[in-house]
Amino acid sequence: MDDVLERILANFSEEDRARLFFNARQYQLNRKAHIKKYNKFRKLQSEVIDSMENYILDGKYDINKYLKDMTSKVNFDKLKDKRFFNFDYDDPDDRTILDELFIYKNIEGIPSVTEIYLEKNKLRNEDKVKMLNAMNNSYVSLFKIVGVDREDAYVIYEDVFTKKRYKIIDIAMSGSVVIDKKRPIYYYNRIITIDGISYGTGIHCIMTGDNKELINFIKKHDYKKSPDFYRCLMLYAISKKEENMEVSYNNRYGYR
Repeated sequence: MDDVLERILANFSEEDRARLFFNARQYQLNRKAHIKKYNKFRKLQSEVIDSMENYILDGKYDINKYLKDMTSKVNFDKLKDKRFFNFDYDDPDDRTILDELFIYKNIEGIPSVTEIYLEKNKLRNEDKVKMLNAMNNSYVSLFKIVGVDREDAYVIYEDVFTKKRYKIIDIAMSGSVVIDKKRPIYYYNRIITIDGISYGTGIHCIMTGDNKELINFIKKHDYKKSPDFYRCLMLYAISKKEENMEVSYNNRYGYR
């Protein structure tokens, strides 16, 4: 039987074989209870995000005004290149950053869309309100990938600044990431926890340990005095210059 399978696979392209194994793994994982819950919550969050993005695009939340207000609160004088303030909502990378900056709480004194939705009772569905609260209580930071459980699709994050570890579900990353202590992977991401399920929102901001600008930022960064807004923009600017790693996303909230 194995010989027959090998002969069949020999006729497949490398891409087709990869897709075949990915789908087989996905099928096995989708039968597990914690993955069923995870899929449910990801779908639920996607529906909430769609509503919020429409709210923004309809002009009910003035991104330009709030971006100006945010930047006025933070000292970016040391930046040599301020072009990363020019965002394109149609660009998938920029869009995850804009969603991150404005949908979630990133700086005091500026309301997030999540806070506005909760305050104005924009969503009445019980599950979606529960998701809103989970989003409002979520946690964002720069993490180093330190472990992986391929069988159950878990990835272990270590917060670079607090050293606290988090175990999250990430189907795509858990199936492809390689833990290399000499060349660790760093990921600026937001963790949502709901009903015992934790997962990342999938911000497009990922780097490798041989990125000298990243390592220099980590060494000099004043974590306690800097808001998440500052960290997000600085690390996104660094990640856009990443030359040592190719990253693709299987949707706007996932990595592979």
